[in-house]
Amino acid sequence: MPRVSAQIPDDIYGRIDEEVKLGIFQNTSEAINAALKKTYAGKSRAYLRWLMKKEGISEESMLKELNALRK
Repeated sequence: MPRVSAQIPDDIYGRIDEEVKLGIFQNTSEAINAALKKTYAGKSRAYLRWLMKKEGISEESMLKELNALRK
């Protein structure tokens, strides 16, 4: 896995450190990885919503198609 270096503002680092101390995450690295994954997933959902709107696809028709694929 590639290594990435980033500068994190003190206030955010403090919140991350607090979550590690509370036992929510095992270490700082795990907390940052979880935050990156969550942010990327949100960005992907926003792109999907935009694409659906652009193409005129309703949520109902997309869910119907998804159910058909699962069968």
